[in-house]
Amino acid sequence: MKYQTLLISMLFPLLLAAETTSKTEPSTDKASSQPASQSSTEDDDSWIDETHDWLYDNAHEKIVWFDNQFVPEGEEPVKVPPSRFRLGVYGEFDFGAADHFKLQPILDLGTDIKLPNLERRLRVFASTKDPSALPGASTVDSNNTLRIGAARSFLENWDTSIGVKADWPPKAFANAQWAPTYKPEEHWTLYPNAKVFWDSDEGVGFLGAFTGDYWIDRWLFRQTLSAKWDQEQRDDDRNDANDPDSYLYGENGEGYSWAATSLIGYVPKLLNEKEYGRRVNGGDVADGWGLRGRIEGNAAQTLSYELGILRKGPLYGDFLYYVITPKIEWEAENNWGAEYRIEIGFEMLIWGDLKHHSR
Repeated sequence: MKYQTLLISMLFPLLLAAETTSKTEPSTDKASSQPASQSSTEDDDSWIDETHDWLYDNAHEKIVWFDNQFVPEGEEPVKVPPSRFRLGVYGEFDFGAADHFKLQPILDLGTDIKLPNLERRLRVFASTKDPSALPGASTVDSNNTLRIGAARSFLENWDTSIGVKADWPPKAFANAQWAPTYKPEEHWTLYPNAKVFWDSDEGVGFLGAFTGDYWIDRWLFRQTLSAKWDQEQRDDDRNDANDPDSYLYGENGEGYSWAATSLIGYVPKLLNEKEYGRRVNGGDVADGWGLRGRIEGNAAQTLSYELGILRKGPLYGDFLYYVITPKIEWEAENNWGAEYRIEIGFEMLIWGDLKHHSR
């Protein structure tokens, strides 16, 4: 019971402090009637806003300048759409580690830049999100190698990308995906996804997923089913099935893996998130609570269960957010023993097209 007690004692103060912060609204009273301490606080807030705007304006200005170098002589440049920059810092406190406590920090980066004068449908990106991962995987558990590349949409709802990983020596990757959005009626939104990818580490692979959102006022019921196959995993599964020391001995997954993710939550505000994997994991929530469950396995057996509470809300303004996710995991690798963890993160969105959708 010591892990459960420690988990609860850490969780409640964090959630309470975060909730108090998110509900704090700046005063609309005139400055002349404000106490000096409140005026000083607003000056600090103004400095944060100005820094955020300065970062975006300077970065986007250089993107516009670069793109305008490709405007044909005598023609008017095409307006460059708003850019997106994301900076996230996450840490996971593992109370079941061999030394009884483990902190694993993770950096989450992402950019989305369009260059219409260079190529009408070209986007340049840098991201730590693994495009070949099953949607909804935890940021901490994912392959967070920085990837830099370019993407282009040839057909409606189709997107292709190619790039390199920031390793040494650099490793190439490429993928093509189909990701439409359907809204058959008022309460339902459907997100099918199909992808073929190649990675110099994993080889060729295929991934399919389907997400369905059902809304009742501000209550969200989200279900995602996904599966993938890749050459590297096939080789690993065969080796593990023949290894007497492996917990997968005699169980050949043949390179297939699957996941089922469920989210039930109260979500007053959503972000206009475009990335499929972040949406599945609740990354499109701007303010809300949720209960999230996930099951993972391969072609031979179920490998893990996870149950957690997601809390995400604004830490400052409409661009700085906190995420707190206490969770319990049961894994076949650990003989199905319960593992208690807390994932805490901070996310800054420097988006030129940042919008909230209130429910």
